[in-house]
Parts: sequence; C-alpha cells; structure tokens
Amino acid sequence: MTGRQPARRRPRGGKLAHLAPERTLRRLELQVTRRLDGLLNGEHLGLIPGPGTELAEARLYQPGEDDVRHMDWAVTARTTTPHVRDLIADHELEAWSLVDLTPSMDFGTQTMIKRDLAVAALAAVGFLTVRLGDRAGAYLLHADGMRRWPARTGKAAMYALLQAVLDAQSVHDGRGPVPHTHL
Repeated sequence: MTGRQPARRRPRGGKLAHLAPERTLRRLELQVTRRLDGLLNGEHLGLIPGPGTELAEARLYQPGEDDVRHMDWAVTARTTTPHVRDLIADHELEAWSLVDLTPSMDFGTQTMIKRDLAVAALAAVGFLTVRLGDRAGAYLLHADGMRRWPARTGKAAMYALLQAVLDAQSVHDGRGPVPHTHL
C-alpha cells in the first residue's frame, strides 16, 4: 500500500533554524524596477551631489577646486579642455513590509498556514535587502493594532525581526467563530 504521510508542520513559535533562508536566497536578487517620486528616486541614488558611484554630468575643470582624480579623460580627449565628472551620492534603500499577524492568518492546509507563508515572504524580501547593506523594517498588524519594527541593516537585525514574527502568537479575541487551522 502506497499511502502518503501528511506533511509535518513546525510548532507555533518556531525556530529560525527551520527557515534556512540564506541557502535558498543566494540565487535571488532584489532590484528596483520602477522609480517613484519622493525622497529616494530609484535604485540607490541620492538627491544630492557628492561622493558616490553614480556619474552625473561633466563640467569644466576648475584648478585648485576640483580633484584631479575626478577628471573625465574621455570628455577631456574629445573637447581638448579638461573636464571633471560630478558624482551623485549613494543612498541606502529602505524596504518595508506589512505582515498580518491577526487570527485570520491561522488558516491554511496541512502543509502550511498563511502565517508561515507571510514569514517566508518577509524572510525573502528582508534577506535580499540586508544582503546589499540596505535596511529592512516592518509594520506588524496584530489584532489589537499596528506595531512598527524599525528599519535596520544587517542579518542580526533581520533574524531578530523574523524571531519576533515567529514568536507572535495569535490570540483569538472572542469575537466571531474560532478560526479553523487546517483544511
């Protein structure tokens, strides 16, 4: 008889070791696909000129004011007058996630409940963000209101956020029927 065994779910309040996100996420990359109006105009570009890696415009070299290391040799060769290239200051990306931790997320199949899927999505976006040195934060929606988890950089901060989400037990508030946990 070839019966399938039901998938085992991890207990509520699980450990981060069950996620193992880094191994899976090494092949993925987070890219900004659409530029939005606001303080951060696109993919890691700041609004002010300054030391950075993104090229702005070329302008005439001012002896004594400009650093020779910023000389744009291609423009200088074309125009036969010295030019320097201004740079746009780099800016950190700040990624925010909204995670629903209300009792409605305690529904799912034998394999996974919606809350576990939300944690996996948060881990994916979070680790892709902090891997680049950027900051990740979250707004956590509980039955009693919204809580803000400040945006921070680094894996330790991401692990702390994930552990806080995993530890957030759903408490049924007594209004309406108790949610089913499995199909």
